Amino acid sequence: MRLQVAAFNVRTNLSYLVHEGLSADILYQKIGLSREQLDEPGLMVDVSLSETLLEYGAEQLNAPDLGFRIGKWGDSGRWGVLGHIVDCAQSIEQALDLQKRYQCLVGNGSKSEFSIENKRAYLKWVPHHLCSVYLQEEVVTSWVAFAKKAIGLKLKPLAIHFSHSLPEATSDLSDVDIKNYETFFECPVYFDSDFNGIVFPADILSLPLVGYNPDLLNVLMSYADIIVRKKQKSAANEIITQYIMNTLDEKVPTLNDAADFLGVSTRSLQRKFKEQGTNFKTIVDDVRKDYAYSYLLQTNYKMSYIAQVLGFSEQSVFQRAFKRWTGVTPGEYRESNGKSND
Repeated sequence: MRLQVAAFNVRTNLSYLVHEGLSADILYQKIGLSREQLDEPGLMVDVSLSETLLEYGAEQLNAPDLGFRIGKWGDSGRWGVLGHIVDCAQSIEQALDLQKRYQCLVGNGSKSEFSIENKRAYLKWVPHHLCSVYLQEEVVTSWVAFAKKAIGLKLKPLAIHFSHSLPEATSDLSDVDIKNYETFFECPVYFDSDFNGIVFPADILSLPLVGYNPDLLNVLMSYADIIVRKKQKSAANEIITQYIMNTLDEKVPTLNDAADFLGVSTRSLQRKFKEQGTNFKTIVDDVRKDYAYSYLLQTNYKMSYIAQVLGFSEQSVFQRAFKRWTGVTPGEYRESNGKSND
């Protein structure tokens, strides 16, 4: 599974680092891309470039909480067309629907989950297991920053959760304190949690957003639909993997299902995969394997739930598949990486 992120997201991170005093020339050299390339519409780059940039920036700025800082600093433009679309949405509920619909425009490095329990809304983010804590903190923080701006009132989440530990200061110059997080989020912040995400009152889902603009929203969605159709016709990596991830908790998609979704013939899609040296079954298997790693390392979800969202009929079937992939059981894999099986 090729892990990709939109170039404009890398551009946002690079802009922050330049704003903090780092050399733009050195940063471009680090990622091997020019400013013109990062400005190219629709360009997807390997997520390793983004991670290289974040790791270098954190080291140079003595900022182990770099993701949190960038999340506060940027605006929804970090998400490109998708960011402008959610800016124009009528409500948080519609914004979440649009985010899921156009997720392929920003990459395939994560999966979001949304649920409501006892009048509390849970927006969870399951990052790919190769994504760093910088990216985890950037995404969750930017979600809250968007909501604070979009609702136009003093928004206080009920809780913020991160599955990793509180970043440790790397030197005497580092300033990492949970109070910094709690001051911004205005709620309790939990590290070493079961998941990454936000808990907030469900009643804010229907509140009108200050930027609601139905005419502009229609124009932007039409443009986004054109981009998505192009990706579908070319069977782009990010749209295929996102489709599989979004479908697995309902069924394991077949080649025919994927062809119907993309609006192409089964034979044409099969030929496309053959040219890439793969086939649809292998791609599905790779997505399930990669997100098995992600759920086991980035959450403390029960095995039965992980098996369900990955499209396995039973937990035992998931365990057999995972042992075939890795040679160990899911529980052993989780424990060997310092995670509890509670």
